[in-house]
Amino acid sequence: MKRIGLAILILFIVVGRVKAQGQIIFQMADPAQDDRGAGGLLYPSHQVFVPGLFDLRKFTVLRDDEYFYFDFQFTNITNPFGAPEGYFHQRLEVYFDTNYPGGNEKITFAQYELETSPNYGWEACLSVAPFGEGYLEITTPTGTKRISTGVSSYVQPDGKTIRVQVEQALLPEPDRSWRYYVLVGSFDGLAPEFWRDLGINPWDVGGEGPPIFDLLAPRWGLRSQKRQLGKGVLHPMGPGWFGNLPWLLIVLVLALAVGIVFWGIYYWRWLHARN
Repeated sequence: MKRIGLAILILFIVVGRVKAQGQIIFQMADPAQDDRGAGGLLYPSHQVFVPGLFDLRKFTVLRDDEYFYFDFQFTNITNPFGAPEGYFHQRLEVYFDTNYPGGNEKITFAQYELETSPNYGWEACLSVAPFGEGYLEITTPTGTKRISTGVSSYVQPDGKTIRVQVEQALLPEPDRSWRYYVLVGSFDGLAPEFWRDLGINPWDVGGEGPPIFDLLAPRWGLRSQKRQLGKGVLHPMGPGWFGNLPWLLIVLVLALAVGIVFWGIYYWRWLHARN
């Protein structure tokens, strides 16, 4: 009886923990130490900009009974100027492709403009910044609506994850086929749309290219971060690797895997016959 009681207790703990964490809708890791944009972007030289602030490591979309949660895990998070959300430097945007093909095929911020992958436009945008500057932008055939009430952000207890909390009523019912453009820049409270821009003083972004330090993207391949930002054409991520790879490459990989399996079976039978 004691064992049964212990098993029930463990089950309740596990179920409670899963409920507290929420249901994962989408999750993708991002390569480490790729926070240089297309390759030539540099952190501002002022000492408050420590390494890893803009190095996105994982992006996760979750939900529970009341909210959607968008988690951005970084190598480093600091708050030198006491923002109430617990972070200061990160300026984030997520563009949702919820109903492809269609949607907006331009991504604009400050004075920069990028294109989306053809037929993978976006219908909603989550804009994230400290000091209560986050909001949700929804585009419909009748116009664009900006919503800030019901959108909040804060740093998780691990000290490396920014969580954005959005009331469920503000977004359409999520589908696992949704795709995401995730952009990471530097917050500047005095800059247009709070995106820190290129310049020559210690508070400016150095190097060249649009001031996007990191992009949710694979390190290598046709849709690598460097290639996307270099060409100015972005590709959404999700659902999983197979949703982001060209079909020809998928077919080749599967064919190679099948070939290796059949070769292994043949080789094993050949060895068995010799013995």
